[in-house]
Amino acid sequence: MIDYPIKGCQYIGKEQDPRKGPVTYCGAQTITGKAYCGDHYWVVYKKGTAIAGRKKEKEIDREIEDLKKQQEIDEMESY
Repeated sequence: MIDYPIKGCQYIGKEQDPRKGPVTYCGAQTITGKAYCGDHYWVVYKKGTAIAGRKKEKEIDREIEDLKKQQEIDEMESY
């Protein structure tokens, strides 16, 4: 398997079905090392019961913030 670099958010949305034809990806800048942008990463990984869901939401929010901070650091270091 060839590991291609991620070039944009891979989120296709609920309204599209890849089994029924071509799909359009979000395409926004991804969180470094992830396949989704910040908004869609949260959507894809939001699951669970109400109590577990709130805990999971907080974990995801922290992870997104950490990933965004790392992405900013990586961008600054690349200049």
